[in-house]
Amino acid sequence: DQGVYVQNAIDSVQNSLIMAAILVIIVTYCFLGSWRQILVLIVALPLTLIANFIFMLLAGFSLNIFSLGGLVVAMGVVLDNSIVAVENISRLKASGNKLYSLEGVKQITSPMVAATLSFLALVFPFLLVPGITTLLFKELIMAIAGIVVISLFIAWTITPLMLDFLLRRHKASSVPSFADRANDFVGAEYRALLERLLRIKYKVIIFFVLLIVFCITLKVGTEFLPRIDDGRIMVKLKMPAGTSVGRVDKILKKVEKELEGDQTIAGMFTLSGGKVWGLYTYEIASEGEVDIQLVPKGDRKISTDDFIKKIMGKVKKAVEPGAKMPVKHMKIKGIRQQGDQEVEVKIKGTDINEIYAYAKKVAAALNQNKNLSGVNISMDMTKPEYRIYIDRAKAAYLGVPVKAVAETLQALVHGIVPTKLRDGAEYYDIRIKVPETGIKSKQDLENLLIESKDGKKFFVKEIADVRRSVGPIEIVRENQAKMVVVRADARDVSVGKAVELVENMLKHIDKPSGIFYEMGGQAQMMREMKKTTVLVLIFAVFFAFVVLAVQFESLKLPFLVLLSLPPVLAGMLVGLKIMGLALGATVAIGALVAISATVNDGVLLLSFAEELRKTRSYSKIKAISEAAATRLRPRMMTTFSTIAGFIPLAMNWGEGGDLLQPMAVAAISGLFFEIFVTLFLLPCIYCFREK
Repeated sequence: DQGVYVQNAIDSVQNSLIMAAILVIIVTYCFLGSWRQILVLIVALPLTLIANFIFMLLAGFSLNIFSLGGLVVAMGVVLDNSIVAVENISRLKASGNKLYSLEGVKQITSPMVAATLSFLALVFPFLLVPGITTLLFKELIMAIAGIVVISLFIAWTITPLMLDFLLRRHKASSVPSFADRANDFVGAEYRALLERLLRIKYKVIIFFVLLIVFCITLKVGTEFLPRIDDGRIMVKLKMPAGTSVGRVDKILKKVEKELEGDQTIAGMFTLSGGKVWGLYTYEIASEGEVDIQLVPKGDRKISTDDFIKKIMGKVKKAVEPGAKMPVKHMKIKGIRQQGDQEVEVKIKGTDINEIYAYAKKVAAALNQNKNLSGVNISMDMTKPEYRIYIDRAKAAYLGVPVKAVAETLQALVHGIVPTKLRDGAEYYDIRIKVPETGIKSKQDLENLLIESKDGKKFFVKEIADVRRSVGPIEIVRENQAKMVVVRADARDVSVGKAVELVENMLKHIDKPSGIFYEMGGQAQMMREMKKTTVLVLIFAVFFAFVVLAVQFESLKLPFLVLLSLPPVLAGMLVGLKIMGLALGATVAIGALVAISATVNDGVLLLSFAEELRKTRSYSKIKAISEAAATRLRPRMMTTFSTIAGFIPLAMNWGEGGDLLQPMAVAAISGLFFEIFVTLFLLPCIYCFREK
């Protein structure tokens, strides 16, 4: 019952949502140190979420891993605007400004609008670029976008009103709080350090360039979607065509007996003599499967993949000659994926025998590699059949056309459908053929009658030779070319690495002329994902640049902000490498969050620096030093609160977190690098030509 896993997964993501909210509040309190400011944020948080649930309802979204995951992702950014508003208003109140609420909101309105619009520009391409990647994350992206827009209105209205109400009735203490003293100390030390680094800005820029090169050289695996540790395993049995259901059931019973008593297994379901495809069950005597459901993730000490490795030896004990019995992770329901297994080689050509012979060579080579498992060939050439070879000279002499022989045998053996029977709204074929009891042997086929042009009757054996043979159960074509697929699963390596290994092996296998191959399965989906992701990022950066250019009324400042993005994107690879995760489709969302945070902090920093230059005639170095020190606390608060919001997903404590864990890890790693980029690299780039 997959509903159990789905419910557990949704509960787990909801728990992550609650935990993220708590962590965000704790982190913010550490920076502000006042329960009044925190009370404002505590009120702003549920208001934003409730408003966003109304938006999701109107948009027709359902509560699933991705839509709830979008809320967890947004949890880090939901308070960004309110945090900036609270910090700026509190700072002006402490400086003695009587119109602190009004002035505080006025000062940050422009950068907040710019940051929000640039964030929307980053996610907007997901609605433009087609592909399964964008389709998969549409609800997640829309949930994030909705919550960011709502948070902007909350920061404009509810936040300053509540804060003004609380601060007007509070007399400021003559003794600064611990948080204020800590912030003043850190700000002063940061200002001094930044001024020293600005004197050697060229070395700082070179250091970050070398850091980018180092990150890019890290070998991080690739995949389309992460494997889910949902405890769903399939032992798939395929026997040669013609094998009885009894023999298939006997082998599967051996598998059951080998696995019996394992405490990690919650239940097993066996299907003998068929297969399940989508919503349908097909009767195929030579096939069967054992579906295994492990106990929930929190109740076992072993992952699904490790359990598969554990039972492979036991399953092999039940294997009989001619049997193919791979053990594999069951597919994710509700997410359409290409192919039956992770790695697929589609071999195509015109001659099916040549294709099959080459496919066997490929399968033999793949079987020798320890990083591949469950190697099998899609085509079964063991189907017993009779082939009728017509003696054309004799048929012509007797006046029997070859076409008439083929059509007559087709009608007698397979049958023809001259009409249909209607029963209500249903129609059933009425098939006319020789009864199955009338064709039991080679002799029965030989004694079928064929009529000549002049009406004479002849037995098949008089004009043709009937021979026993074997052949394919089915011939599959793709783009009008006959195709055989060699399949395998990755073992102890990422899917991308497994595909790379297979491609290298194929280069050393002699290929007949007229035969060609291409990679299918996840490799095909990864190619589409790469293309989609590149387009999304290009459009996202372009739209963000346009928004910032309009907001700043300048091309230079947006260019400087976007110039600071490469170290952040490269830094995501470090987190994935440390956690042993692969680069997949979900990482694109983490990249957008890191990019948006970089743009947000860059706008907050550079807009204030430009304001100081215009209003106080500061030099670039003095303006950026003052702006960086003044805006240090709100920038750190927003970044650390975003990181805190991702921690529950990155830890992957409950069910259903596997899909979103790489995204969270990539976002945390990118945001960690973003701290140093906006603290040191961006000011150095800003003052690049300033002496």
